[in-house]
Amino acid sequence: MTYKYFFGCVIPGRLPFLEASARKTFEKLGIDVSDQTQYSCCPDPTGVAALDQKSWLALGARNLSLYENDNSDVLSLCSGCTETLKSVQHILNNEPEEKEEINSILKKIGKNYQGNINVKHFAQVLYENLDAITENVVKPLTDLKVACHPGCHYLRPSEIMQWDDPFDPFTLDKIVESIGAEPMDYDLKKDCCGNPLEKSDKDLSLKLLQNKLESIKNSGADCLVCVCPACYQQFDFNQREVNKSYNTDYNFPVFYVTELVALALGFNADELGLKFHRIRVSDILQKLNV
Repeated sequence: MTYKYFFGCVIPGRLPFLEASARKTFEKLGIDVSDQTQYSCCPDPTGVAALDQKSWLALGARNLSLYENDNSDVLSLCSGCTETLKSVQHILNNEPEEKEEINSILKKIGKNYQGNINVKHFAQVLYENLDAITENVVKPLTDLKVACHPGCHYLRPSEIMQWDDPFDPFTLDKIVESIGAEPMDYDLKKDCCGNPLEKSDKDLSLKLLQNKLESIKNSGADCLVCVCPACYQQFDFNQREVNKSYNTDYNFPVFYVTELVALALGFNADELGLKFHRIRVSDILQKLNV
C-alpha cells in the first residue's frame, strides 16, 4: 500500500520535529509514504464544521480529491484532520445529493470528489505494522513506563472512525509494547485533555488537564505519549500553567508515539529534535541510555 502524508496545519507550523520523527519512522519501517504538497487545512472538525458545514464539506472534499488524483491513500499525522477527512468521506459517500452539490462547487476549480481512497491515522498504520516495528527495534525502551493518551478525535465518532475501541482503547498500548516499553493503565485514560476549551474557558481547560496529570501520576508512569498535535501542545505547553494554578509539580515529558518508536529504531535525540520539547526529556533519555 502506498500513502501520501497529510500533515495538517499545526505540525508544520509549530511542531515540525514531530513531522521529522514520523518521516524517519516510516522510512525505517519500509512503508511507502510520499508528499502531497497542495493540500490545505482539513478544515477543523469542531470550529469550521459547526459554523459552515457546506464550506467544511467542500474544503475536505477538495483535499480528498488531490489524493484520489494521485491514486494514493491518506496518512494523516493529526487526529483532528483524520476525523474531518473520514467524516467528509462518510457523509458524501452516504448522501448522493450532498455529494452532487459539493462536486458542483469543486467543478469551479477543476476538482471532483469520487470517494475511492482510504484515510488512515498514522498510529493505525503503525499498529498494522507491529511486526515490522519489532523486527527493526535496535534499542528496546526497556523499563520505560508510558501513559498512553489516545485523545478524543482518535476514538470518536466511533461509527465513522471504525478504529480503536472507544470504551477500551488498546492500539497505542500495543505500539508501546512493541518497542519494549510498558504501557501503564490509569483511570482517566479516555478523558479529554482539555485543549478544545483553552480559548473559551481557560480555567476549565486547565482543570481537565490537571485531572489527567494527577491520574497519570498515580499510575507511576515516567512519561506520556499522544497522537494528536493539539493534545501534545496541551500537555507539553500547559503543565507549567497547571502547576501555577494548582500549586502542583507535574513534570511529565510528552512524546508523540513516532518519537518513541524512532528512538527504539536507533535514531538519536538530535536527529529527532527532542531539544524543542518544553518539558525536558533528558531524564528519560538518561534512563534509556540513549
